[in-house]
Amino acid sequence: MKQARRVLATDFGIWLALKDIHRLSDAMLSSSAQWASLANYLLLYDQIVIPTGNLQVLPVLRHMLGDAVFEELVRSKVIVFARYDQWFCFAGGGAGLSFFQIHPGESRQDRGLNLGMGHFLPLEQAIDVALDSTTPSVDSTRKRALAQLLADHIVQVPMPVSDLDKLADETIKDVIESPYLREMLSLKATHPNKVGNLPGNKLAIFNPHVAPEPGDSREVRSVLRVAFENFLIYLGGVTDATEITGDDATLTILRAKGQRYGAPIEGSRAFAHIQKISGVPDVGAAFAGKVFTPEKLLALRDSTHGAAFRKWFAAGSPGEDADSIVERFVEEIGQPGVIDRGPAKALRFAITAGWGALEPISGTVASAVDNFLLSRWWPTRSPRLFLKQAKVAMARPPLVNSVPKGRDRNAPCYCGSGKKYKHCHGGT
Repeated sequence: MKQARRVLATDFGIWLALKDIHRLSDAMLSSSAQWASLANYLLLYDQIVIPTGNLQVLPVLRHMLGDAVFEELVRSKVIVFARYDQWFCFAGGGAGLSFFQIHPGESRQDRGLNLGMGHFLPLEQAIDVALDSTTPSVDSTRKRALAQLLADHIVQVPMPVSDLDKLADETIKDVIESPYLREMLSLKATHPNKVGNLPGNKLAIFNPHVAPEPGDSREVRSVLRVAFENFLIYLGGVTDATEITGDDATLTILRAKGQRYGAPIEGSRAFAHIQKISGVPDVGAAFAGKVFTPEKLLALRDSTHGAAFRKWFAAGSPGEDADSIVERFVEEIGQPGVIDRGPAKALRFAITAGWGALEPISGTVASAVDNFLLSRWWPTRSPRLFLKQAKVAMARPPLVNSVPKGRDRNAPCYCGSGKKYKHCHGGT
């Protein structure tokens, strides 16, 4: 049986920072790219694993998805938080790379715990701090229920000293044995622990989304970057992730090590291209533009055809690049009768659940798709009917209480047709 795809979404990790930590989640929440990535991950992957220390990503996801959809995705283990409680630093005086954990003392506790300390707090305390210090705010009853849900579904990442020592050794080995990395990182020292000439009373930490301070050693930051991406590989291993995805700020070195480890980040790119050549409006862009609601996104994911598309997507090799995934799609839909199954059927559902007019199919790669759809689909699936339905779906507000959660197929369909979900988009 083919392994389900589980993505370690490092671009939703909010890493340890020493100041202005609120800016990290604010920037994520205001980024259209983050909204689009979340939508694509939900449609493409069976499970989304989000690494976190202080749970600062909670308000981001709650704002993006709304509490009802967010809690359903956590409860059903579609979204899983993998929590670590240690971080790494580079200490001066030749001490070099090491991991650390901060335990709040009595004086710190007297002043009250904060989100910055959340990376190192026991899980229950970290959840309380995250819910108390972020929005949307909740009353005491809702807070207890949400806190219990999170406590029951957050995975604690095992971080034994032996593993952390191996991680530090791996980073040193990478830098020493890779002339490419040394050149790319402009490392001149003969040993990574001796770079930067930091005095013994100084240490540096790393966050890929925080700009270096004036006077920071570029060499030290480079070694910390390699350590950070080895840390991501470690998280991917202990969470059994089949893919690691992220942005340019989090995966620079991982790409350089791709031949050794394999860390495809091509799924979303392929999905965007498949939608384009098939004439399907971009789901991620529509979600980012607040046109496609979280309720509709969940309904699309939970549908029979959404599940079929994920199954097809997972059938390929985890090492596929975007071009290979698109080629596999074009080959598959060229088979007779495939319109009634597999990815083409899922995309048909995506179109009929759409929100705007079809874009013209264009490009040389699209020719097979174009001929296939025009000859086999449109004779029985009039674009006029789709446009009429899309117009209805756009004009009517979402039915908040009608979200099918894999159980309530008798609820009214989210598209506003008035039919039961099982007789509408839940069954076609």
